[in-house]
Amino acid sequence: MTIKSLFRPLLLALTLLPFCACSSLFKPKTMTIEYDEEVKLHDGEMVWVHVTRHYYRYSGALGDTGGMTSSYHPTEVEISWDTGFEGVGRKSVYFKRQIFVMNKINNEWYVYGASDKHITSSYGQSTSCNDVGTSYFNGANCLVKIDSSGKFLKPSEAEISKLVRGNILYSYSFDETKNLENKKLSWQQKLSIQSGKPKKYQLVSKQLFLNKGK
Repeated sequence: MTIKSLFRPLLLALTLLPFCACSSLFKPKTMTIEYDEEVKLHDGEMVWVHVTRHYYRYSGALGDTGGMTSSYHPTEVEISWDTGFEGVGRKSVYFKRQIFVMNKINNEWYVYGASDKHITSSYGQSTSCNDVGTSYFNGANCLVKIDSSGKFLKPSEAEISKLVRGNILYSYSFDETKNLENKKLSWQQKLSIQSGKPKKYQLVSKQLFLNKGK
């Protein structure tokens, strides 16, 4: 084996490095995907909500598997909807990565999703679940409550028991979710979409808690 043949793989890697680095630079640092989905409430009423999912570009370090490539990882997810309350109009709340369920019970709205201590302050027109809601499971999840005047109220610990089944489509992968961009997903379409996911991600109509509580 000649010295020239030994250096050929190294030269090829060095040649590809600028190309890989530059291709990542052309990708935007953040991306959003927006769509509408139909939600079935506990009494059978159907409402439409608008979902905005946020992603950031993540690149692995050199030497790591996939270090020469970049992908998008989920960060916040916003949900907005028409409350139906006179003089209130739409409300918008954001969570971390996933929202599990929203419901209207006794003329009050509840929204429950994932969170962490870093989810604070407003995000555009959306209010942080941590700023106005109640934390559960050591801060991993958060419940928001809105009354008929449009005021955010902190739910009591026991109010989580009102939320029986999930009704928001689970989505994580950017490549998967981008197919939902600008679509209006009916309840039946959501059931069809989730049927191809692993069971643990089939949250629509799934019972949320075996033992309810904080």
